[in-house]
Amino acid sequence: MKKFASICLIAAMMVSMSSCASESGSSSGSSSSSSSSSTAASSDASQTAESTSSSDNGDTIELTYWYAWTDKIQENNENLVAQFNETVGAEKGIHVTAEYQGTYDDVHQKLQAAYVAGDTPDVSVMEIGSVGTFARNGVLQPLDEYFERDNIDTSDFFEGLMINCEVDGSYYGLPYLRSTPILYMNTTLLEQAGLDTAGPANWDELADYCRTVKEKTGAYGLSMYSYVWTFEAFLMEQGTSVLNEDETACNIDTDECRYVMHFFQDLINEGVVRCVAGEDSSKVDTDYINQNTAMWMTSTANLTSVLSVAEENGFEVNTCYIPAGETYGVPTGGCNLIMPSSLTDEHKDAAWEFIKWMTATDQSAYASAYTGYVPNSKSAAATETITSLWETTPQFKVALDQLELYGQGRPKTTAYAQVEDELVAMMDACWVNGADVDSTVAETAATINELLADAN
Repeated sequence: MKKFASICLIAAMMVSMSSCASESGSSSGSSSSSSSSSTAASSDASQTAESTSSSDNGDTIELTYWYAWTDKIQENNENLVAQFNETVGAEKGIHVTAEYQGTYDDVHQKLQAAYVAGDTPDVSVMEIGSVGTFARNGVLQPLDEYFERDNIDTSDFFEGLMINCEVDGSYYGLPYLRSTPILYMNTTLLEQAGLDTAGPANWDELADYCRTVKEKTGAYGLSMYSYVWTFEAFLMEQGTSVLNEDETACNIDTDECRYVMHFFQDLINEGVVRCVAGEDSSKVDTDYINQNTAMWMTSTANLTSVLSVAEENGFEVNTCYIPAGETYGVPTGGCNLIMPSSLTDEHKDAAWEFIKWMTATDQSAYASAYTGYVPNSKSAAATETITSLWETTPQFKVALDQLELYGQGRPKTTAYAQVEDELVAMMDACWVNGADVDSTVAETAATINELLADAN
């Protein structure tokens, strides 16, 4: 019954997370969404998909691939699909058509509707925080048998990236365009303020940087928005996390969380940090483009675009880890490649060939260099493509170093989309509207624990 209820709530959950899932703007793929249908509809979808497949031309199997985001990310997807069709696809009789679907939330909403209708794509990107929900509701095909058949060395993939590929002991995807949040810095402004362009190492230095930048240049030290992904990092750096280990309760009504909330509220009240509501995340982009802020936190996936914008607007950019609290800590983000469980066996085999190729060493290196996402594997990181990139543009290496040392997975509970809504509301209340931290945190924690109890 709980599975039925969680499936039927998918659309509302997905729509609610649109403000937390932008990787083409100042945020990154870190929304958490769910999947929906009724038990009967799911069964009908599977039967329909088994009897109807994509339009196959002769011996060629036609696959449809759904992806998210525009700009460099879109170009990367289209380029890789073209390469596949010209090489492995041509050899194996597989042709892939890439179709842009919008944001991650758009992809997820369309995928759940397509599953109910029995007309899914063959392969899709899926934001990592949503894999658990879709897998537990039977929408995704487990990949373990394919791993075993083709001797996939999962140890080559970076450990922090595999956490959100696995659900309840099975793998439901492979890391594709994966990321972590990093600190971006306008080093031109930092130099004007007399600050080290290597960036702040910890929270105390972050506060000092913000105050000095504001005093010396008039710009904000840091521009941010109510963003769950970076909030997860802030809690990790205080030695805790949003949820407990078994995801049955939250760690929000705690000294660590209250410290995080007070720390940034104090800097905002001083006027040295600017925070906007989650729905206004594009204002952070405007701030950095107009050099109205010296620092901002967003996905490494935006690095190529940020460097281009900086060159166009006459300033220099450096990157560094999210400054440490009690320790360093950072969640991973981005997307995995998945296939729906409703495909015919023939299309599953073809979809696997495409997933395997897209996440392989050379393709991962290409995607990383083209966009700024981290290479997904040790072998990709060792390619000439990546090592030469790091030599010429060391900003690209920061995210992977941070990932290897401090990367952690994201929650997998089916309630996390709703949890994220509550966290955004809490940040909006305290950091945008000046609400009392202690009472707001307590109220938020109570609501989240109710959501988790219902989910469990």
